[in-house]
Amino acid sequence: MVKNNCKYYLLSVGISTLLLFVTASLTAQQLGGVWSGKISRRAINKNASVESLEMQLSQFGNHLWGHSFAFKDTSRFVLYRIEGKRNKKQSIVQLGESGNPAYILPPEFYPCEKIFKLQYFKVGNTQYLSGTWGGKGAYGDTTCFPNEELMVVLQKIKNPDYPIEFFVQQKLLNYFTRPRHQRKLSVQNADSIQPEYLVQTETPSVVEDSSLTSRSIDIQHIIQVKDSVLKITLYDNAIVDDDTVTIFVNKKPVLVRQRISTVPLTFYGNVPNPNQPVEILMQAENLGSIPPNTALMIIECGESRYEIRLRSGFEKHAAVIISYNPK
Repeated sequence: MVKNNCKYYLLSVGISTLLLFVTASLTAQQLGGVWSGKISRRAINKNASVESLEMQLSQFGNHLWGHSFAFKDTSRFVLYRIEGKRNKKQSIVQLGESGNPAYILPPEFYPCEKIFKLQYFKVGNTQYLSGTWGGKGAYGDTTCFPNEELMVVLQKIKNPDYPIEFFVQQKLLNYFTRPRHQRKLSVQNADSIQPEYLVQTETPSVVEDSSLTSRSIDIQHIIQVKDSVLKITLYDNAIVDDDTVTIFVNKKPVLVRQRISTVPLTFYGNVPNPNQPVEILMQAENLGSIPPNTALMIIECGESRYEIRLRSGFEKHAAVIISYNPK
C-alpha cells in the first residue's frame, strides 16, 4: 500500500463480478485451493511490517488463476484478480495481480499491484509457498516500497471455511457484514512430522509427552537470512508469568514443555537449502497467569539479529518461517 490522495473506497466491480464467479474443478490438482499466510516488508535496520494474505487458486495444467486478499485490520482490505503459472520441475510459482481492485483503505493510501515469485515446499503434510514480491501502485508507475525486503509465506488450508466455488463471495460478504472487531480471516490446520534441521544443545528437555497437537498454524513472522547457521534464544515476553511451551522445528520437538523466563533457552542449527525454508512452531502448553502464552524469540545469524514476539493459545501454534538466501 503506497501513499496517494484517496479515501475509503470500494470499487463496485469487486462484489458484482465476484458473485458471478465460479471456479473450475480442483480434483487431484496440487496447487488449487485456498492458501493463507503473511506478507511482509522490512526496511534496513527496522522491524518488519506484516499483513495477512490469502489466495484462492484454481489450476489447469501449469496455469493458475484466482483472487488474492491482503488485509491488516478493518481499515485495510485489498482484493485483486491473480493469474500465473508454475514450473513443476523446479517447484517455482509465479503469480501477478491485475485488473481493478476492490479495496477499503485509510486516507492517502492506494493499492499495490503485486507480483509474486514463490517456491513450493512441504514440511510434513503442510504445504507452503514462500518467496518474494514486488509491485507498483495500482493507478501509476510508482514502485511499491523500493529498497525494502519484501517477503511472503502461505500455507495451504486443509479444510477451508467454505466450498472453493463460493469462497471469494463468502469471504467478502462475511468481512463486510461482521461487526468491526470480528473482521478477520482465519488460518487452518496443518500436521505431521518431518526430519529436523535444528538441534538443541544447551537446554535439557525431559518430559513424558512431546507430541504436536492438532491446532491451526498462525504464521506470525517471516525472516530471510544470509547465513545458514542460526542461534535461537527464547525468553518470556515482558512479565514472567509461568508460560510453558514446546518448540518444534519442521514438526520435530527441540524444546519440550519448557518454562520460559528471564533465563535463556537456547538451541543452534542451520538452514542448509535456499529452496527449503524452516518452520518453527511454538506450542502453548499452558497460558501462564496472564493469557495468552507470549515469548520473545531472538534469532542470531552472522552479524544479523532479529527480535520477534510470539503469541499462542490452545487454538493456534505461533509460527516463524526462516528462509536462506546467500546472495
